[in-house]
Amino acid sequence: MNMRILIPLFMFFSWVALAHSAEQKEYVSPDGKYRAIVISLSGGGESKVVIKTIKGKTLRSENYGSKDGEHGGVVEKAAWTPDSSFFVYSISSSGGHQPWNSPIDYISVRDSKVRHLDDYIGTVTEPEFELKAPDTIKAVGSKGSPEEAARFEVSLSKLVMHEKKK
Repeated sequence: MNMRILIPLFMFFSWVALAHSAEQKEYVSPDGKYRAIVISLSGGGESKVVIKTIKGKTLRSENYGSKDGEHGGVVEKAAWTPDSSFFVYSISSSGGHQPWNSPIDYISVRDSKVRHLDDYIGTVTEPEFELKAPDTIKAVGSKGSPEEAARFEVSLSKLVMHEKKK
């Protein structure tokens, strides 16, 4: 067989094998229009989040991997808001850095931007969160020091609107 054909074939099948070896979990939005895929990188350590339309168009891809596997992020919990407007997920440090911080990020399907809940409410301290209709998140964070725990309940769309008014 011709080497020009063998090399691309080998590269293609190697890529397919690598893509299928990574663990991934898929979350379909409540309205069925979108899917989020959380992919475990490097054998289950760090994560990558991909948002696609149900037809396969990629809206956003966010990689929380690091070169050494110890300075990135691991998705702990993930879910769609009941109105399908936001994909929400909590992250822990892959290297155990800042164990008191459990950032929560969310991606809007409207503008495909990644936003960090920490930027609006202060440091999120627990990876668990609860979502209520239509797009409200309940989370635990701190006001000031990590010892000053506070419960937050905010509408993600209102945070986005507030951001645009600035």
